[in-house]
Amino acid sequence: KVNLLEEAYAIQERLLLDDQLDFAIFNEVKPHSKLEYETLFHEEILLVMPEDHPLASMGNEKEGYPWIDLKLLKDEPFVLHFPEQTTGQLSLEALKAAHIKPYVPIQSRNTETCVKLCMQGLGMCFTPETYVQNMDLPVKPACFSIGEDGVFSTLTIAYRRGTYLPQYARDFICTARKVL
Repeated sequence: KVNLLEEAYAIQERLLLDDQLDFAIFNEVKPHSKLEYETLFHEEILLVMPEDHPLASMGNEKEGYPWIDLKLLKDEPFVLHFPEQTTGQLSLEALKAAHIKPYVPIQSRNTETCVKLCMQGLGMCFTPETYVQNMDLPVKPACFSIGEDGVFSTLTIAYRRGTYLPQYARDFICTARKVL
């Protein structure tokens, strides 16, 4: 039996340390001495907007996704993740680096919700690349790299250091490495 639990980093870490989870998958980690970490992959955090938005044609071509200067979005509303979430924190850092104090009428913990609200024209959003690649949307969004070299998140799997890791957990970790 597999139970999937979606929680913020701090809650997952606490449940893992309290022996209530076999392993956890994090976007970013603040290493804890009682946990072991394995990097699964690095992924880009993208700016997303509707394809028909007037700024969607403002991207500069580069390898991968077109790059956009966030300063162009200074007057736009944003649909953001909460600041304690990795994507929310990285988004706010990117906006701050661009000297933008964003107008955020909507916040959500759910990435799919952020993207769907964005696609309805309610604001720009930021999302990990894999979400955009795997979401079933009637119209694909316009996606952009941001920051000087892009903004990236690291997907990491963690488990308790020095404790027995059940075979199904080891199998899952092995499969995740292969798939990702």
